[in-house]
Amino acid sequence: MTVRFKRQSRRLGKKNGFIGRQRKITGSNFVKTLLFGWLQNHSPSVEGLARAGYAIARMRATSSRGEGLARAGYAHGLLVSAQGLDKRFNEKACGFMQSVLEEAVAQVVVADDQLDVNLLNRFTAVYLADCSTVPLPAGLAGVWQGIGGAGSGCEAAMKLDTRLELKTGALHFGLLPGRHSDSRSPVAEAVHEPGSLRLQDLGYFNLVRMKAQHGRGEFWLSRLQPRTCVLTADGQPIGLLALLKQGVTRQEMDVRVGAAEQLPARLLAWKLPEAARAKRRAKMAANARDNGRTPTAESLAGCDWNLLITNVGPEKLSLDECFILYGVRWQIELLFKLWKTHAKLGRSRSENPHRILCEVCAKLLGVVAQHWVVLTGLWQIQARSLVKGCQMVREQSARLAACINDLDALTDLLKELADRFHHGCSLNTRKTKPNTSQRFDMEDAFS
Repeated sequence: MTVRFKRQSRRLGKKNGFIGRQRKITGSNFVKTLLFGWLQNHSPSVEGLARAGYAIARMRATSSRGEGLARAGYAHGLLVSAQGLDKRFNEKACGFMQSVLEEAVAQVVVADDQLDVNLLNRFTAVYLADCSTVPLPAGLAGVWQGIGGAGSGCEAAMKLDTRLELKTGALHFGLLPGRHSDSRSPVAEAVHEPGSLRLQDLGYFNLVRMKAQHGRGEFWLSRLQPRTCVLTADGQPIGLLALLKQGVTRQEMDVRVGAAEQLPARLLAWKLPEAARAKRRAKMAANARDNGRTPTAESLAGCDWNLLITNVGPEKLSLDECFILYGVRWQIELLFKLWKTHAKLGRSRSENPHRILCEVCAKLLGVVAQHWVVLTGLWQIQARSLVKGCQMVREQSARLAACINDLDALTDLLKELADRFHHGCSLNTRKTKPNTSQRFDMEDAFS
């Protein structure tokens, strides 16, 4: 890993044109400076980097702008002034950092010990997929087109097309312009192994694609897209909400979904508690009001129910188990929260668009690196807390930086961290709103 990282970053730096003749800045020390500078401290400052244990005593910075990163660079053999480093944040640097990030994400890294949970073990793999958008400066709209026009605050944006496999922890994401449709993303179109399960949100709902997945032996568990045509098993239209009003609180039936596709599926229905129903109705009414519309009675009635469809048979997953397992999809939302809230992805103290884009790529490299470290000893713990585990990785990031070029030292540190993960990196038990670990142990999804 360490030797390959140095060799690949130097190769990519020269290929991209970021590195020309031999200079103080190399592809390797530039990436390490940004990676560990922003991993240790999301808004680098002299004080923060000093606390992280970087050797800065001999470093001279002539400008406060970029000072923290320049001093971090000293630990990686990057002897350059803050002004000199700041000048390197240009279009070529952005292309170089993106290429390094794509090279890292292409590496398939999995936990040696898989997460051993009965519900997950019924499938060859369990995939969560979703997209998250990172806003960028308007000056980057030519490359990273956003979803709004002038004045919308989102003229430029990057979309993270993300997939997480729950058993092994394998993480993959691709970079797309913010305007790109979730439903047409590479992750949405990916082919998985027979026997695998997709837990997917409405952004990936596509009956034609789901029919093809079913034909390949892939399983899926999805919310039902509102206003989707639902037919009986023999092809007769169903007045779904009228049917569900007949005094039931949970129900399942064999149906066909889609007027043209007529995709065979199990329809699973669960009537929400009153408080949840009221909250959903209020949210729908507010959204409609903001867009100058009035919600229909049918739409408001639909707020009372959780409706899922799946091609997994009842012998493999009961109705309760389907709702328990679908609730685990929230893990990918928590992953995005970990990146955006804790790793400060999308936030910067700079106004230079190229520096901001380099920062986004460096922080994404950081979340990939900390995820790899988590896989060495935390992933297989059912009651793991990724927030606490990643905090530990950041706390030890100075040590990681110091041994990044020493394979033996890095191996010893990873073994130490694997032991540390068993102490202080567990989820707290909740009496209400059970966490994922508790959900795996539940027998009744509706209790």
